[in-house]
Amino acid sequence: MTDEQGQQVDVDLVDDAEAFDAWRIKWFLDEQSDARPSVEDLQTACSYLSQLGKLREVQAGRWYALPGPLNSCR
Repeated sequence: MTDEQGQQVDVDLVDDAEAFDAWRIKWFLDEQSDARPSVEDLQTACSYLSQLGKLREVQAGRWYALPGPLNSCR
């Protein structure tokens, strides 16, 4: 998958959603940024953002997706 800037974004199909986990975020950041958060920090951030409704938790504690219909494969 490619974002609006042409950067490759790695996702998996999980429960008919384009989903990502903390490892995929870390891989993307390692390629694109000077930020070096741990996988555990990224997992905590994803969980927090899902509680705020900014992310949707596809599978509890593991897979996340952007909220809304744009990421559904149905």
